[in-house]
Amino acid sequence: MPKQWKGFLCVVGAAFLWALAGNVAKYLFNQRVNPVDLAQVRLFLSFLTLALYLAFFRRSLLKVARKHYLSLTIFGVFGVTAVQITYLVAISQTNVATAIFLQYLAPVLVMCYGLFGKVEKLTAMNTLALFCSVLGGFLMVKGAPGGGLAVSPGGLLAGLFSALALAFYTVYSKKWLAVYSSWTLLLWGFGTGSALFCLYRLPWVTFFSYGPQEWLFFLYIAIFSSVIPFGLYIKGLGYLSAVKANLTSTLEPMLASLLAYLLLAETLTAWQLAGGALILGGVILIQLAGAPKVDPAGAAVKLKS
Repeated sequence: MPKQWKGFLCVVGAAFLWALAGNVAKYLFNQRVNPVDLAQVRLFLSFLTLALYLAFFRRSLLKVARKHYLSLTIFGVFGVTAVQITYLVAISQTNVATAIFLQYLAPVLVMCYGLFGKVEKLTAMNTLALFCSVLGGFLMVKGAPGGGLAVSPGGLLAGLFSALALAFYTVYSKKWLAVYSSWTLLLWGFGTGSALFCLYRLPWVTFFSYGPQEWLFFLYIAIFSSVIPFGLYIKGLGYLSAVKANLTSTLEPMLASLLAYLLLAETLTAWQLAGGALILGGVILIQLAGAPKVDPAGAAVKLKS
C-alpha cells in the first residue's frame, strides 16, 4: 500500500475514534465530572496503559536520550497536555460541535507555519481544500440539531487555544518522528502531562473520588480517545505532511454527526449534509495536492546529532 494511503487511513481512524469520544466526554460533564479531573485521569490512565504495553512488548521504545528530555517535555506540556485540557474545557463551556470546530481551525495555523518556514507552497489546490474544510466545519456546527454555535468568552478562548495546541502538537510531532517512534513520543507526552497534574492533585485521589461507573468511562476515554487515536495520528504524520494530516483529521465533526445519526437516531440537517460534503471535498483535494517542496520533517534529522 502506498505511504500516502497508509497515512490517510491512520488519520481517518484517529478521527473516527475522536468522534466517538467527544460525545462520551459531554455525557460525563453532564454527570458532573469536572473537565480538569477528566483530563488528569485521561492522561494518567493513558500513560499507565501505554507504559505497561511497551514494558512487556516493546521495551526498546522506552529509551530516550538525556539530551532530548527538555524538548520532549515541551512536547508533553504544550502539545499532548494542552490539546486535551483546552479541548475538554471548550466542550464544557460550549458544546461538542463548537469545540470541535474551534479546534479544527488548527489546519489554518499549520498552513501558515508551513508557508512561513517555506516547507509548504501556497497553491490553488491546498488553498481550496483548506477553505472547504473550514467552511464545512462551520456549516456542521450551524446545522447541529439543538446545538449550533454556543460561544461564550471562556469557551471561545479555550477553543482557540485548543487549535493552537493541536497545530503545535502536529508540527512538533512531525519533526521528532525522524528520531523516535510515535509510541515513544506519546508515552513521554502522557507522562509529562501526568507529572504536571500532580501539582493539582495526585491522580489516584482524583480517580477514586468517582464511582465504578465513571471508572469504566475513564478507561474507555484513556484507551479509545487517547492512546489509540493519538498513536494513529502520529503514525499518520510519518507518511503525510503536517498540513495533509491535520486537514484530514477535520473529518472528525462529519463522522461525529454521522455516528449520532446512525447510533442515536439524531437528525442530519441540510446544513450538516452540506458541511460534511465540503469537509469531504477538502480532504479529497488535499490528498490530490502535490507533496511540499521540502519535507517538513527534514529539519528533524539534525536532532539526531
